[in-house]
Amino acid sequence: MQISMAVPYDEERLRRTIRFILRPQLKTIRVLGGVLAVLGIALVALDPADPMSYGVVVLGLLFATAIAPITLARSMRLQSPVIKDGCRITLDDEWVTVAYPLAESRFRWAGLDRVIETPEVWYVMFSKIQAATIPKEPMTGEQRREFAAFVDRLPAVGGRSPSRNRR
Repeated sequence: MQISMAVPYDEERLRRTIRFILRPQLKTIRVLGGVLAVLGIALVALDPADPMSYGVVVLGLLFATAIAPITLARSMRLQSPVIKDGCRITLDDEWVTVAYPLAESRFRWAGLDRVIETPEVWYVMFSKIQAATIPKEPMTGEQRREFAAFVDRLPAVGGRSPSRNRR
């Protein structure tokens, strides 16, 4: 397999990628927020005069609703300006190479954890928080089929097969 494509910077795709990577951690925070809010409501019901009870409710609501958007916005602001120039992604039998004008990242398929396919992209996960986003839009139909077939043929990694989940 040898696929190479120019990928323009897409802020919305970057936002979806960050949201995808942070989703497990943010889900835990939302659940914790819900638990705190319910606990706070129970405390208010037991003693409406206790101001700390209201603080627990507010903290729970903050965790449940505001932390995710704040974290996403902060993560977007922390991205290097280098990525705004777009990149060239090259996929071959051994490597995923993402090359920006001022930086380059290479990942061996041998280190792959899993591949998650969505209608717009493939998330090629090398750990729980490290992923390469392979967009489908710049690929031809033949390249998409070739890459999908390649992912299906990948050998087991660390004693397990890299899952190819569809979302």
